[in-house]
Amino acid sequence: MDLWSFLGAAAATGLGGFDPGPALIGAAALGSGIPHRHVLGFGALLISGTAACGIGVTALIGSRLSRVDWHVLLRDGATAAWIELAVGAGLLGYAAHHLVRHRHDARGSTRRPPNVAGLYLTALGFIGIVVFDVPFEIFVTTAGSQPQWLVGTGWILWAAISQLPLALLLVAVLAKRHTAMVRLVTAAQQRLGPLAHRLLGIALGLVGLFLTADALRFLAIGRFLVD
Repeated sequence: MDLWSFLGAAAATGLGGFDPGPALIGAAALGSGIPHRHVLGFGALLISGTAACGIGVTALIGSRLSRVDWHVLLRDGATAAWIELAVGAGLLGYAAHHLVRHRHDARGSTRRPPNVAGLYLTALGFIGIVVFDVPFEIFVTTAGSQPQWLVGTGWILWAAISQLPLALLLVAVLAKRHTAMVRLVTAAQQRLGPLAHRLLGIALGLVGLFLTADALRFLAIGRFLVD
């Protein structure tokens, strides 16, 4: 693959992994009073960490990822069913905790101080889950046969495009032109935040319920709901 085809693949898969969530979190953090330097640190950690994660996974796995039989790994045998059952039960538990915590927070609405440590932990969480994105895995396979300097360039481009809203927010903060975006996000969060919180809990619960039922069906009769 030539240089421009590779960079085009980085841009295309980065767009496939596009995630506006961290930008919204960063804007909400600014609105809650977290200092600008910590929001900049959050964004820099997330974008650079995503690129570093991609480079590391490519070095460890690279082109071998394309030879993994994902169907056998995830849909074949009791081991896959037990893994799925554990994930489903975990999601159900988290969804219940998510909804109950929201109800308690709504009753006692004392405003919490800005949580700087939580912001950085959120960045690490986003870096950790990116490896499960299909566009990420596709680009790992694509980058596996390229020279190391080009792999690094490709992953920097991938991270910047997948987190383009966050990158633009960081530029706006540096230029001191972020006020309008923060106001918009804060207003939307106040109006839609409680509903979005509930919907997220319900969605996680439904996914957990399906995974649990799918695994239990295999353990009972030897067949998944979706083969």
